[in-house]
Amino acid sequence: MLDDLSREEVTSVVDRVVEELLQAAGVESPPVDAIGVAQHHLGMVVCLDRSQAQRGRAQRSGKRRQIVLRPEPTQERHQWTVAHEIGEHLKPQLLEQLGIQPDQTRAMAGESLANLFAYHLLVPSCWFNDDAPAFDYDVLKLKERFSSASHEVIAWRLLDLPAPCIITILDNDHIHRRRSNAWQARRQLEPAEQKCQQYVHYYSRSHVVQEGAWTVHGWPVHQADWKREILRSSVCNE
Repeated sequence: MLDDLSREEVTSVVDRVVEELLQAAGVESPPVDAIGVAQHHLGMVVCLDRSQAQRGRAQRSGKRRQIVLRPEPTQERHQWTVAHEIGEHLKPQLLEQLGIQPDQTRAMAGESLANLFAYHLLVPSCWFNDDAPAFDYDVLKLKERFSSASHEVIAWRLLDLPAPCIITILDNDHIHRRRSNAWQARRQLEPAEQKCQQYVHYYSRSHVVQEGAWTVHGWPVHQADWKREILRSSVCNE
């Protein structure tokens, strides 16, 4: 079952299937247009339905699989929904390569296989693993390269890299999500993180704070009536 496998084993299979899909679809560099892959390579129909309650759903239309999207304010949300539905479509292939029967599956610590696939399709490891350190893990610069993915998706993918860090997403001065890929992260911001977030929130500019053992990079994702900041925090233990 999925929870009997390590995350590394599962992501290795996901990355392999993503690479095979991109090669077959002729996608040679980012950004990945998940909608284009669905339509032109997998033969899916992608359409909008303003009456739909949920963000997206898949159904059959004749012999073709159809993805119905609710209109969203950003293209990145549509890309995410379609990437997720592609993950659902390829789930039997993923499970087969994992050596798992479909009726044996359970969520991986609250994360679905389709969600994991969507993260890795929009931000493929084959490019991101080299690009992230080359761009000094700068979320805004990486967004320019992986433009079909949201800032949040790119930030969470930083946790899949070997470099230890904490990623924090704050919306309107409140912590929305916070996670570490190494040490235990406290729910509250550290003083250096607070200082960085306050600067980014006020000035709407990227900022770096180095204080004690902490190095904190902060980036603004600001709109007229809504402010999101993304922090990447690392600690030097030497």
